[in-house]
Amino acid sequence: MLGMLTGRVKMVVYAVAGASFLAMGAVIWWLYADNQDLAGETERLNQINSQLADSAESQKAVADTLQEELISRDELARRHIESRKTAESKLTQARQALHDALKDNQCASEPHPAAVGDWLRKPTDDL
Repeated sequence: MLGMLTGRVKMVVYAVAGASFLAMGAVIWWLYADNQDLAGETERLNQINSQLADSAESQKAVADTLQEELISRDELARRHIESRKTAESKLTQARQALHDALKDNQCASEPHPAAVGDWLRKPTDDL
């Protein structure tokens, strides 16, 4: 009976060892497949990351260009405002000088015929 028990124990040991070997093989295959999936996902994420880096670089270049354009436009606007203020100041001075020159002139206070106005406007007709 002891010899038979030993044979049955051997069969159980072989069965357990075989099942363990198959389970270990299944676990190794599952880990390999999972590793392949993760490697594929890593590659996909690396590609997306590369595309996002390129996009960010492109957007930064556009933002830099727009910033330079804003600075340029601000400078042009500042120059225009200064030019306009200078022109308005000169116009005010010219009006005041004309007013001062004509304030005591009797002819300046008299109404003029329409022909005088036409003659004064004649050089500006071409504009």
